[in-house]
Amino acid sequence: MTHTRHTFTDEEWERIDPLLPPCKGRPGGEQRTFFNALLWMARTGAPWRDLPERLGKWNVVYQRYAYWCDKGHFERLFQGMQQPDMEEVMLDSICCRAHQASAGALKKSGPQAIGITRGGLNTKIHAVCDALGNPLRFVLTPGQRHDSKPVPELLDGLPAKALLADKAYDSDKIVQSAQEKGIQVIIPSKVNRRNQRTLDKHRYKARHLIENLFQRMKVFRRVATRFDKLDIRFLGFVHIAGIMKWLH
Repeated sequence: MTHTRHTFTDEEWERIDPLLPPCKGRPGGEQRTFFNALLWMARTGAPWRDLPERLGKWNVVYQRYAYWCDKGHFERLFQGMQQPDMEEVMLDSICCRAHQASAGALKKSGPQAIGITRGGLNTKIHAVCDALGNPLRFVLTPGQRHDSKPVPELLDGLPAKALLADKAYDSDKIVQSAQEKGIQVIIPSKVNRRNQRTLDKHRYKARHLIENLFQRMKVFRRVATRFDKLDIRFLGFVHIAGIMKWLH
């Protein structure tokens, strides 16, 4: 298959296909067409109704996408792609503007993770990546939520040797928790900290890798701007962007 920005290459599909859940009663190439449709949506940021007919009926693709999100298939595929280098892990977050179409979901439908800041409605993506800048986990919160809140969820069970993060993560709780697990903390001390920690500036320079990760992910317009009402739907596209990072 000819490589384009909106389709998976043969090499990429060979890595994805063995990790997919069983798909009974569907043609052999149907799974690949479904994923090409999702990649097209992720990259273009277009409304579902604008999905090209060659990639399937938009409402059928959407309903299947929603089902996969609810079942956690995209997260498991994202995790199955990983072969991390745990010499270091890095934490950071980035805000994504929430389109007006993403607001207004009923509370009973599920969490939205949309907040109001000076820039308007937005969602914050919190991420942890490995020593090579490959994503390991994502957590969504409203845009006004402090960066340190999801840290326990992001780091739970990760066998990292060192933790790199900026000053926003310099709290006694985070530092002590990491040190108790034998993780070296490479986080600059805030100016108001009484006992300033020594910072390994050479290793801290590697933190730019998580910034690069967010830049790569925001190439996907469905991630750069949030159009989905429910956080579980938006997180599905975040995981698709993470999968593409592992493929490259």
